[in-house]
Amino acid sequence: MLEKIFGKKKSIQRSLIISFTIATCIVIIFSLIGFYVFVDNQAIEKIIEISVRGSSESVELQGIIRRSIFVIIINTILIGAAIIRISIKKMLQPITMLNEATKKVAQGNFNVKLETTRKDEIGELVSNFNKMTYDLGKNEEMQKEFIDNVSHEIKTPIASIQGFSELLSREDLTPEERNEYSQVIKDESNRLLSLSTNMLKLSQLQNQSKIINKEEINVTEQIRKAIKLLEPKWNSKNIIFKVSLEEKFFFGEEELMFQVWVNLIDNAIKFSKQDGEIDIALIEKNNLLEIEITDNGIGIDNEEINKIFNRFYQIDKSHSNQGYGLGLAIVKRIIELSNGKIEIKSKVNIGTTVKVILPVEDNTNKILTK
Repeated sequence: MLEKIFGKKKSIQRSLIISFTIATCIVIIFSLIGFYVFVDNQAIEKIIEISVRGSSESVELQGIIRRSIFVIIINTILIGAAIIRISIKKMLQPITMLNEATKKVAQGNFNVKLETTRKDEIGELVSNFNKMTYDLGKNEEMQKEFIDNVSHEIKTPIASIQGFSELLSREDLTPEERNEYSQVIKDESNRLLSLSTNMLKLSQLQNQSKIINKEEINVTEQIRKAIKLLEPKWNSKNIIFKVSLEEKFFFGEEELMFQVWVNLIDNAIKFSKQDGEIDIALIEKNNLLEIEITDNGIGIDNEEINKIFNRFYQIDKSHSNQGYGLGLAIVKRIIELSNGKIEIKSKVNIGTTVKVILPVEDNTNKILTK
């Protein structure tokens, strides 16, 4: 009840009420002092004189009172105006600073930072402004990095295709060399196609706000299919899979979710050691599906964990020819659109655990009536 009347603690509303109360008290005190100085003493003296001399002095007494009240009113107006001016200036100063800072941000300067000790709505606004400029600056850096990476990743296969195409035009090539160069051109073309496909997919997901074509997915069956699909890769490294999967279902887009499992298991295989082991577990707890994929590979440094979902970021540069660093960015976006979340725990040279948490939705479409 008190908050509705006076506002929340450290709010502008409460600050204004406190300022107004203080101003009112000051005006009342000055008015009383003025009345005592200009009216009370003189009026008492004149009343005594009137009592002694008669009623002819009453006109002079009225004049004293009028003049005194006029002086008190003028003083009250001046004091009130001064207090209001100071309060308004105090309130508008941070708004003026914000206005100037906003102009700089509009011109492309994202290094602007405001400082304040206020804890009210103005202080919160300043804090949010600083957070906004920080995020905008980070986005600008990521955009520049993204453009640089795209340019690099596209130039590399194009340069290879161009170089080997020129070599193919030579007449002194042996059939083996010609086949080798043709295979390189084919491989680089496939890399370029894969890059453009993943970039397009990520762009579509970034501009998508929710999953539309939802259906019931057998998550367990999808994980088994992903393992089977990647069999040539884990067979070549003699990796053993330990799978503990309950039969569970999730309501989402089948193609996108399958891409999640393929990407995560592929990463686990890629960074596992020879003769390694990958554990996959799926359980349901508190209406949430928890899927954990654990490998005993090279692991991830703590400083890199927060970067691995960035586009084109690669943990181990020696595996750069196996991908473009877009897989985990795509995975994270799919899980976000599915109202889930992804967590990663890792220790260098020990291994990595990726946990995907998905909500179990009720899709019975039943309407209960009472």
